[in-house]
Amino acid sequence: MTPTAQELEAAARWVEQRFSPAARASDLPFSFTCGSGPSSDLFAKSKPVRKTRRLDAARTLRSLTWTDAATGVQVRLEATAYRDYPAVEWVLHLANRGTRDTPILADVHAADFRVARDRSGKFTIYHADGSHEQITDFRAHETALSPGATLRFAPDGGRSSDGVMPFFNVMRDNGGMMLAIGWTGQWAAVFTREGADLTIQAGMELTHLRLHPGEEIRTPAILLLFYSGDRLRGHNLLRSLLLRHYSRRPGGRAVDPPVATSGATIGFNNVSEANQVQAIANVAAHTLPVNCWWVDAGWSTGGFPLGMGTWDPDPTRFPRGLKPVAEAAHKAGFKFLVWFEPERVMPGTWLREKHPEWLLAPANLPPPLAYQSDWRLLDLGNGAALAWAKRTFSAMIGEVGVDIYRHDFNLHPLYYWRANESPDRQGMNEIRYISGLYDYLDTLAREHPHLLLDNSASGGRRLDFEMLRRCVPLLRTDYLWDPVGAQSMEYALSFWLALHGQGAVSTDPYDFRSGMGTHMAYAFDFYSPDAPFWAPLAQRIAEYERVRPLFSGDFFPLTPYSTANDVWIAWQFDRPDLGQGLVQAFRRAACASDSLGVRLEGLDPAARYAVANPDESGSCEFSGRELMTDGLTVRLPAHPGSAILIYRKVVAIRP
Repeated sequence: MTPTAQELEAAARWVEQRFSPAARASDLPFSFTCGSGPSSDLFAKSKPVRKTRRLDAARTLRSLTWTDAATGVQVRLEATAYRDYPAVEWVLHLANRGTRDTPILADVHAADFRVARDRSGKFTIYHADGSHEQITDFRAHETALSPGATLRFAPDGGRSSDGVMPFFNVMRDNGGMMLAIGWTGQWAAVFTREGADLTIQAGMELTHLRLHPGEEIRTPAILLLFYSGDRLRGHNLLRSLLLRHYSRRPGGRAVDPPVATSGATIGFNNVSEANQVQAIANVAAHTLPVNCWWVDAGWSTGGFPLGMGTWDPDPTRFPRGLKPVAEAAHKAGFKFLVWFEPERVMPGTWLREKHPEWLLAPANLPPPLAYQSDWRLLDLGNGAALAWAKRTFSAMIGEVGVDIYRHDFNLHPLYYWRANESPDRQGMNEIRYISGLYDYLDTLAREHPHLLLDNSASGGRRLDFEMLRRCVPLLRTDYLWDPVGAQSMEYALSFWLALHGQGAVSTDPYDFRSGMGTHMAYAFDFYSPDAPFWAPLAQRIAEYERVRPLFSGDFFPLTPYSTANDVWIAWQFDRPDLGQGLVQAFRRAACASDSLGVRLEGLDPAARYAVANPDESGSCEFSGRELMTDGLTVRLPAHPGSAILIYRKVVAIRP
């Protein structure tokens, strides 16, 4: 979706008002307290030092730095303004440049600003559930805020999208702003109607700390995008911005998530060199149109999950390590994906025995998590632990020949970070840890420029934009292989993100198509060369490859969201740059109606489009106006059933 000049101008005005040296303290979009006074007192004492640097053709970095001689507190604001999108991202760095501890810095809101009402006086917040391994993962909500009302959000247990997504659409009468929080820890966001206006505050949930001389910390990053028109325009501008500017480019190229095969059907702890090499040979012999072999958890000594903390391949199952499997994958023309979970440490493992000083223990675990009391967290805020992790896993990636690094995290870190923190250092463990996590991932990317990084975290529980700029979520949830759940999540998560997917364990068209996304993973019994799934799987994957590029386009829901089994659900992806698009429609098992009418969105009304159904021969031609006004009728006599409609703009060649 292309921004309008009006949207770009609105963003530029906001940036100039908030981030210029002449900005008043009340205009600055952040706040904290320093000792007993507000941060505005610091800014009144000194003029900021301003620096501006053009990062590339699309981005300019503005830096404002204030230093208070009396307390030693230095505040550096870094704001990245975009030229091609009506968006700005900013982050704060707080430092102690003095010779003694600072006063207590508390309630650090990386975002704290007011939004004026428009003529309607209405504010509606669109927000979404995060991942909780439930059929309703990523379900959307709409909350109208009346004067005096407050709406507060925070994730569960320290992972950024555990239970709630760190993305919001703040809608007024005509347009609004998209707000995102870049912090892979325990953030919080509060929306408050104060009089006629709306106040937005966001940042870490808890900060109450003093800085020692020479210390420096960062806050969560804040991303703001302005849009006009209906709310779907805001969602699609965000999808496009994240895809273009927040997706890592391995080897300098646009990210191309894998179409992967996995032998997970035998169970994590049963994988071995022999059966993985055989399965790869079988996949290659059947010439499936895939490009990756996926080895998930269970390959290390002790298996999954008890071996987390010992990162040697099991000597019985992998006597020569993982390299022979990587070589077999590469010989077959596949990339090699390997699962890791470096942050969790289990009892009796190498890290637990050799380096207990690097580990954090939990405190105050809620009853449902009491079983985790003997688990430990590798403290990435500890310099020695971080150096070991970077050295160890980077070396393994290089020695084995890993092409895709899968980073999992099955633990609730909040109860580890906050354990035994002193009253004047609350939040410091989390800040150091998250900064270390980014350093770890950035090191892997820097030392292996062609490496693609995947982010799992119990399936979709770290989906914030700081992680998105480093990793691709190859498996968006651990609620797997239920077609209704897969459909519901493709619908719900596509409001916010362009890159996400799941996969399939069945060649039934209804099941298989339910798992489609920008990428897929196929978990079948690849150990049997005579299994009946080979031919239909090849057919299904070929169909998917035809439409795969379309999933990253603009998203339009064509029916209401539902997890019920007696309805239709349908949506559209549109790639105006390609002149192509896709409609997916599903008649669920208990749905009584055999037809669904859909009106398409985002087309050129004056153009003509050819519409084809892979399940039928031929195609039909319609004008864009007809497709958006009269629509199409999808008929599925069987239920459950699925339909794919592929359209392309017909270009008339004039003499």
